[in-house]
Amino acid sequence: MRIPLAVAALAAFMVAAPLARTQNPPQLVGTVGPGFTIGLVDAAGKHVDLLTAGKYTLLIHDESDIHNFVLGKKETGARPASTEVEFVGDMTFTIDLSPGHWVYACSPHFQTMFGAFVVVPVTTPSAPTRPSALSARLTATGATLSAGRVTAGVYSIRVSDRSKTKGFRLVGPGVSRATSAAFVGTTTWRVRLVHGTYRFGTGARLSGRLVVS
Repeated sequence: MRIPLAVAALAAFMVAAPLARTQNPPQLVGTVGPGFTIGLVDAAGKHVDLLTAGKYTLLIHDESDIHNFVLGKKETGARPASTEVEFVGDMTFTIDLSPGHWVYACSPHFQTMFGAFVVVPVTTPSAPTRPSALSARLTATGATLSAGRVTAGVYSIRVSDRSKTKGFRLVGPGVSRATSAAFVGTTTWRVRLVHGTYRFGTGARLSGRLVVS
């Protein structure tokens, strides 16, 4: 009769970072016996609580003829690796761990000899979002902005300040930026524009209007 794998350990997971996949495939090492102990570590000897999905090499050290090592997935009951109770020695398996809850145990003593870990999906880092561009210009005749209405998001605003006596200013929800009156030249601001109305201009005279939707 097949003895169910222990699932009580699922409540005892620790918050940890998934194992870095520096090997191809990474190695896991399971050990059972010679006493009433069972464990699973990575190639660096760190206890396994959290893994990323994918292929792994599982090396099992079975050091007792009264124990065995069985690895299974809680959701499906799949058992990709196991040793026989009478077997003593090392066995190697190539396993493909899918996202979900996994447990390992000794079948004859599953009530006390068990462990568990979670497998999470592999995440692909997204490319940094390039900010949208706006341009602002300040001359002796006044201040202008390249758009009067934009959608919310991150923007790169290139400010060309050609006035020797005034500075360009932009204010609104979460933003208050300005060039100094003495500044003449070009600068770039990276700002996050949110829903609302922004004003721009020179000093206290903010006659320009930028609507963000």
